[in-house]
Parts: sequence; structure tokens; C-alpha cells
Amino acid sequence: MEKFIIDDRIFTIKFSCDVGKCKGACCTLKGAGGAPLLNEEVQIIKRNIKTVEKYLSENHIEVIEREGFLVGEKDDYSINSYDYRECVFAFYEDGIAKCSFQKAYYNGETDFIKPISCHLFPVRIFGRKRKIIRYEELYECIDAIEKGENENLTVFEFAKEPLEREYGKEFYRDLKKKYLKKT
Repeated sequence: MEKFIIDDRIFTIKFSCDVGKCKGACCTLKGAGGAPLLNEEVQIIKRNIKTVEKYLSENHIEVIEREGFLVGEKDDYSINSYDYRECVFAFYEDGIAKCSFQKAYYNGETDFIKPISCHLFPVRIFGRKRKIIRYEELYECIDAIEKGENENLTVFEFAKEPLEREYGKEFYRDLKKKYLKKT
């Protein structure tokens, strides 16, 4: 296995997203800036904007049309936000902020589930070679920690699908074997 720097909290902290309680806080963090984007995701998003627009509010569509969905520059892109808070691709369903890409994906309208940084959350990846993996602790996720404790599910287990998407099934399996000790 290649050299990685891995925050061991992903193997010990319990976590299971509880959007019913947080109301999709990760999509609406005030002043946090938008989700980081990989260079290759920019083109994928451009190809899929028309598909997801039907889920977005007029305010979010106006921001995309006026300012674009993207901020930053190559190797340091992020998604634009509405009112320095909501991701421009967020929409509300039953009072919960949700991802328009994920909605379109589950409706069979696209093969792009969402940006990998969003999919991985609360795991964050850093470094030019994407070899630093850490847990991002947010107050807004306190209910997810409680739910994870009740379900005996670690951050690592919660993020299985996106970790496999990013690094492959073998990587996930090897880390699980090496680091995850279930009691």
C-alpha cells in the first residue's frame, strides 16, 4: 500500500448521518465556502447543470447564471454558494437541504452522484497527491455521532462507498483489515 497519512479518528469515532436532525447542515454551512471540487469534476458538473436545474430554486439558478457555479482556480476550485451559506446545488425537500446531483442520480438522470468531497463528508482529503485523509469534526454533526454510537458505525464504515469510489475496494478492504477493530 502506498504511503498515506490517515487520521486514526476515522476508525474510532462513531458516525452515521442524521439529516432528519441536522437538516442537511453540510450543504448550508454559513461562511464555510463551497465544497472543494476536483479539476475533472468541473466538466462533469457543466455537462449536468441542465439536468439538475429543475430541482433548484430561482435564487440558486440566478446565482449560477450571474456568477457561475465555480469559484477559485485550477487545483483549488470550490462550488459557489448562495448568500455565503447554501451550496448553489442544494435544494430543500421536507425542510432538509439536499443535493440536486444526488437527487438526479437516484432518479436515473445522471451517472454522477455528487462531488467526491461531498460524498466523503465528514472525511476530508488533502495534499496534491490526495494522500492525507482526515476526519472533519463539526458541531452540526453532533446528532450523527450519537446515531453512529447507537448503530456502532465508525466514520470509516459510514464513508465506505465514497472511500471505495476514491481509492478502490482493495484499498478500503486493506485499511479495514489493518485498522478497524470491532468490539
